[in-house]
Formats: sequence, structure tokens, C-alpha cells
Amino acid sequence: MSGFRRWPGRRLARGLMLGLVLLSALPGPQAEAGGGDPHLEAAETALASWDLDAAQASIDAADVGPTRDVKQGVLYVFAGRYAEAEALLAAALASGELGEGSSEDEEAHHYLALARGSQRALEGSVTVTSPDGYVEAVFVDPKDALLAPYLFDAMASAREALGADLGVLPTHPVRFELLDDPLKLAMLTPLSTENIRTTGTVGVTKYRRIMMITPRVMVYGYGWIDTAVHEYVHYLLTMRTSNQAPVWLQEGLAKLLETRWRLRKPPPLPPGVAYHLHQAIVRDDLVTLEEMYPSVAMLPSQERAALAYAEVETMLGMLLEQRGRAGLETLLDRVAMGDDAKTALATAWGDDFDAFMEEWKATTRRKTTKAKEGPLRGPEFKDGEDGEAADEPLGDVFSHLGGGKARQHARLGGLLQGRGHHEAAAMQYEKARDADRRARQDPVLSRRLGKLYVELERWEEAVPLLQIAGQAEPEDANLAAALGRALLRSGDTAGAAEALGRAVRNNPFIPSIHCDLAEIAPTEERRAHEASHCRE
Repeated sequence: MSGFRRWPGRRLARGLMLGLVLLSALPGPQAEAGGGDPHLEAAETALASWDLDAAQASIDAADVGPTRDVKQGVLYVFAGRYAEAEALLAAALASGELGEGSSEDEEAHHYLALARGSQRALEGSVTVTSPDGYVEAVFVDPKDALLAPYLFDAMASAREALGADLGVLPTHPVRFELLDDPLKLAMLTPLSTENIRTTGTVGVTKYRRIMMITPRVMVYGYGWIDTAVHEYVHYLLTMRTSNQAPVWLQEGLAKLLETRWRLRKPPPLPPGVAYHLHQAIVRDDLVTLEEMYPSVAMLPSQERAALAYAEVETMLGMLLEQRGRAGLETLLDRVAMGDDAKTALATAWGDDFDAFMEEWKATTRRKTTKAKEGPLRGPEFKDGEDGEAADEPLGDVFSHLGGGKARQHARLGGLLQGRGHHEAAAMQYEKARDADRRARQDPVLSRRLGKLYVELERWEEAVPLLQIAGQAEPEDANLAAALGRALLRSGDTAGAAEALGRAVRNNPFIPSIHCDLAEIAPTEERRAHEASHCRE
């Protein structure tokens, strides 16, 4: 799972944004070793590590009958062949030979409901396969096929980087299902809509597929590409450990490695998340590893979920930083062999688990001492029409400037801008910046004036202001889009590409982004794609 964050007021915050986002280890009914048939036992083992070829070979060798049909139906669900799964599972249940209340009966009912729910949720969808054949993306709403090239680019990078890190390189297409409603995510997973909305969950990895909600239906978008890679880490860990990694280990590594497709080292915790973690250590109010089961998405609040992600991310981060890739390999190898994950971590660390935890607390407490408090809020689901991500209102948002001249000029600037007097508004904002040295570096005022200068096509004046604002809100899609345009028009193509890339990975449904991306597209094919979505 991944997490969400929002900066003061309403922005999505990275630490929570990809932390609340992703769930992977919710349990599903499992047959008891195939009812005694050794071939079905082997099929169960192969399905646990998502090796469908091996599972199919074992099923083919099993005795014909409803029990074998149940296992074949489960395999069809994992393969995305939902109609075939429904037919087999319904027939197996109708035969009356499974035994009411047996493990096979429960498994058949569970996967039959899943097969039917999947068909309803994915009705009318379109499927796009990546050029390299390693990603299969299913879009419930064809509008979301806009995401495909950005997803494919990121996954190609993630495949290479994470393949080396985790030692897993799938030879089959990894299936993504992009949904346009939280209810549909609930239809495809063991989560309820209440779970999804309470913790802001937008992605799940389970049943050999990655299910995500499109950023198009979120008010401010969200870090959907990092979320996709976060979920891909879950996918690889399930294969690497035959699904034996517990929730805390899954989430810790997924959170730690979610940016690996674009960064060599994980970024530091956002200040608000770091502060939250520091206080929890000081007050001895941490989320226990046991509380994270069966899913972080089932914790009672976004704050507790954000804390859980921060804990396990920094735990695994300390292991990787101090024991390197060899320590990570030892941990995963031991878990794959059946060791308890805490014991495996202790082995990789070189001391007992309690000693590791004491070292982690001391190290993390020291690193987060200077973190500043900030809000932890999740994403908001959009209820209205599609379009550009919501932006801040033009009212008075300058109370933090105090009661002096800086705030007075800023408030007047807001009134003038709201009435369409843009040049006059810009003059007042500049007077506010001149009136107080602190106001010159204020991100709220810099954002307002920088975006106004973009509207006025005063590109070079806009750039430094938007850069100040961007330091406070690096993942804000609207802000990144404005900076990208200002940089492009100022002649900084490389800077524009970086800023526009940030906009895309949070909300590619801002139409103007594609007008600018079309100008710097590396290929004619990509240029055509961007131009087709360009609207001013």
C-alpha cells in the first residue's frame, strides 16, 4: 500500500499519499492442500507464488472432478479470465460434491463472487498492452487510457531497477486494472467502501493483479505512478516469498522502494510524517506490527495508517542502509524458506529482533528531532465533472502573514485578482513581498503571484516564485504544470520536462500539460499522443 499526504490546507502529502494507498496482504480463502490430491497440493503451492504455468500443469494431472474445477477456477481468476472462472466455479458448487462448509466450498464461493464482481466492475473496459509486452493495463473507462504510456515508461524502469534489487523478473504480463469508482475497488477486493474512504486507499495488489483507482476521479489527483510501482513491489514480493511475507514487511519494502523507478535512493520522510513518527516514539504510541494485520487499510484512521507506513519504511530503510543488498537478500531468502519474518530480520541484522527495534527507535528519534508538525490528510474522491485538478480559491489565505502591510497588500491583491484586474493584483502582491522580508519566501504568496504571472505570460518572473512554492509542495500537480510552462517558455527545456513529469505522475488530466509535453516529445508517436490530449 502506499500513502497520502496533503500540505497545509488541502494538498496531498507524499508520506501518506503512498502510504495509505496500497494494500496487498488481505487473506483469501485457501483450500486445505487440495483435498488430499498431491497434484492439487502442488497447484496450491504454485498459485501462492503466482506461477500459473506450474499450477496449470499440476491441475491437468489431477483427478477430474469438482475439486479440480475449483482450483482451475481460481487459476482463471488469477489469469483475468473471469467468465470462464464463473462458469467452472458455479458448476462445481451446483454439483453438490464439495461438501457444505468445506474449505473447497468456501474457496469456490469466494472466487465465484470475485469472478462475478470483476465482470461487473470491468464491464465496457479497454485493454492496452505495453510495447515490451510486460504490462497489461485494463481501463474501466476509456478516458483513462491516457495513462497508458506514462505507466508503461515507469514500469519499464521499475522492472529493471527492482528486478536487480529483489531478484524477481516476471516473464508474464503484469496486469493492472484501473478503476473509476471506490465501489468498484471494493467489488474486487476484501475491502469495504468504508475501509477505502476512511484510509484513502486507492490501490490493492491481490489475485495476481494490481487494482488502482484512476487519478481522474480524485479532487487533487494523487501520486499514481509511485503508487503503481509501490504495488509492483508487492507483486514481486509475493512471487519472491511465495506470499509468505507478512503485511508489515510487504508494506515497509513497498513504501521504501516505490520511487526506485525514478530515484536511486529513497527520499526522506515528509516533515509532517517525520514529526508524527517522532512523537509516537517519544510517547511510546507506535502502531504494533501485529496491529497492521490483515491490512494497514483497516486501521481506524489515516493518521494511524500514515504512522504505520512511516514505521515500517524506516525500519527496512535502516536495514538496507546499514546492511546493504546482502541484508535484504538474507531477509527475503529466510522468509521464503518459511522463517518468521521477525526472526529473518534479526538474522539479516545480525542481532536479536528486540535489539534491532531499540536501535531503530534511537536512530529514528534522532533523525526526526527537528521535524515540524504538519497535517496528515488523505485524497478526496471527486464527485463532479472531469477536468483540471481543483486549485485554491482566491479568498484571503494570507492570515499567516500577520496583521501588517504584507497581509494588507496580499488581501487587496486577492480581491483585485478575483475581479479580473490581474496587473493591479500583481502589483499588490509584489508590494506585499516588499513589505516583509519573510513574505518574499512565503510559499502561499509565491504560488499565487507565480501562477498569476503565468496567466499574464510573464514567464521569467513566474519561474523563481513557482520554485519557492514548489519546495513546499513538490507533488502538487497544478503547481508543477504552471512551473513547467513557465520554464518551457523561458527556454529551459530540461527544467520544463522535469516539472511536467511531476505534474503527470500526480494528475495527467490537466489538459494544458499535454500542450507543453507535445512541444518537447522525444518521438513523433509521443508527440501525437500529447497533441491529441492538448486543450488550453
